Amino acid sequence: MKLRLLTITMLGLVVLALPAAPGLASQRASRVVTVRLGEYFFRSPHLTLRVGDRVRFVNVGKIEHTVADSTKSGAILNKQINVPPLRHGQASLTLAFKKPGTIRYLCTFHPSLMRGTITVSP
Repeated sequence: MKLRLLTITMLGLVVLALPAAPGLASQRASRVVTVRLGEYFFRSPHLTLRVGDRVRFVNVGKIEHTVADSTKSGAILNKQINVPPLRHGQASLTLAFKKPGTIRYLCTFHPSLMRGTITVSP
């Protein structure tokens, strides 16, 4: 009986120690954030994400909009974000961010009016 109790106690301690094992505690479910865009706005224009999180853009406006990453001055890069024209109700594919950093984005049709940033932390 004492041996059985000791075995059960030891198994319980092993199970409790598993979440603290390296690599297991740092794993978390990624989240998907939706950015709505419409007549001259992104909602929310400034996002803070963690590596592995994903974003999708949905056009809730009446006219077409695009999304592309850009430089601070507004030069279009199309390296990390390249969303083709979205009509009303259309959604982009979900975009994953794998490295920390700040990504600026804009609507290529309305670059002076529609800008935002995505900050990705480790």
